[in-house]
Amino acid sequence: MDMDRRADLAWILGVQRKLYQWSKAHPDEGWRDMWGWLTDPRTLRHAWRRVASNKGGRTAGIDGLTVGRIRKRGEDRFLKELQAELRSGAYRPSPARRKLIPKPGKPGQFRPLGIPTVKDRVVQGAIKILLEPIFEAQFWRVSYGFRPGRSTHGALENIRATIQPRKRDGDGHRTRLPYPWIIEGDIKGCFDNINHHLLMNRVRLRVADRRVVRLIGQFLKVGVMAEDQFIRTEAGTPQGGIISPLLANIALSAIEERYERWVEHRSKIRAHRQGDGVAAARGARQRDDRAGLCICYPVRYADDFVVMVSGTEDDAKAEKSALAEHLRLTTGLELSPEKTRVTAVTEGFEFLGFHVTMRWDKRYGYGPRVEIPKAKAADLRRKAKLCTTRRTARSLGETLQEINPILRGWANYYRYCARAGRVFTDLDWYVGKRLWLWLRRKRPKTHGRNILRDHRLRSLRRPTRRLWREGHVEQHLLAWTSVCRYRYDWMDSPDFAMSSGELDA
Repeated sequence: MDMDRRADLAWILGVQRKLYQWSKAHPDEGWRDMWGWLTDPRTLRHAWRRVASNKGGRTAGIDGLTVGRIRKRGEDRFLKELQAELRSGAYRPSPARRKLIPKPGKPGQFRPLGIPTVKDRVVQGAIKILLEPIFEAQFWRVSYGFRPGRSTHGALENIRATIQPRKRDGDGHRTRLPYPWIIEGDIKGCFDNINHHLLMNRVRLRVADRRVVRLIGQFLKVGVMAEDQFIRTEAGTPQGGIISPLLANIALSAIEERYERWVEHRSKIRAHRQGDGVAAARGARQRDDRAGLCICYPVRYADDFVVMVSGTEDDAKAEKSALAEHLRLTTGLELSPEKTRVTAVTEGFEFLGFHVTMRWDKRYGYGPRVEIPKAKAADLRRKAKLCTTRRTARSLGETLQEINPILRGWANYYRYCARAGRVFTDLDWYVGKRLWLWLRRKRPKTHGRNILRDHRLRSLRRPTRRLWREGHVEQHLLAWTSVCRYRYDWMDSPDFAMSSGELDA
């Protein structure tokens, strides 16, 4: 079975490499023959394994089937029936089961989530296997959301490096900001309002197989079931579906296209020049800067984006209005007038849960910083308080097993921020205090010295340090997380982008 899995993976990787290399070499053409690969048993088996290994496989769609039930009936039988339906043209997607998910930090507000059937998830996974390398070859370098090898930290490092002042005054200080204004973009219900016609036009530019295009269109129009009522989906991508993030990225690439001159030259690059599009865009920024022209540079993570503007506040406001009109015409989306703001970079702005601002240093002048927002630290304190307030009947080890994953994930997310070590140390002290108060309530008749003797033990990781521990379960200290600046070369390229150069499929 392991050999079959490896053989399927090797074959799929070869197909993806071929599609990626072809897409790089032919940016204005569409691949015409994909249906055979889509309905190949190896593609369906690989898509099934991804769906089956996901925790969401335990959740059923409107047909009530889960991964476990399908396994009882037989995986091979399920995949053969699905392949037969696809090749005969009898396959039709089923409406997704809608579930409302509370928005964190926003009481009373919910995010609609569609839960497709397992069969539809497998087909969507197969479509993604083929579409991802084609569009990944054409996505812009300033796009980071839902792309293999990219993360929020890469987007933030791009922003930090872009707003970094480079020119020094006579006294050696950096006071001239390259991008003094920021447009904080907020799209109204992005996943629910993408225009299907405009999106499918973008898909057809790169995918010329009509059967694949028709299948994608069926997923967009399939509708949802909410409280036993069928609701048509006239706009938007199937939120919760496997291909939804990819389709959203295809549509939102219109934002980067508007700033092609300053991001990466593609259609406008001169044929006789040796440099690539990125170098040409860098030269365009330098020439426009010397000429005193306004420069705009975007960074996007899914539907969250910022546009850095080098001109005046009026230039930034004018660009905000022009971008809103551009989005409406190319994607059918609208910017929220209330939440889309023009902010001075010295005042700082929030992006992806981080606070980005310019700080003055008397030695060097202005310098950009990516910091931990105070509200996020307060949220972690609140979660720690909830974990150490209720259920005093359980053991210390059980409490630590609940709170440690929260602390570990939070520390890994914010480890690249400026002065993160100080925030981590403060939070460690607070969590330790909460655990002490929880133990006092748990054992009210026990002397405090006995509690310290029983539970304040030497760490198994660092024996010179004492912390709260029970058996092999000990308190996770955020301060032990290494803090550094994120580096671009930590971003991994997808496997299909690394090849010997041969069309190996």
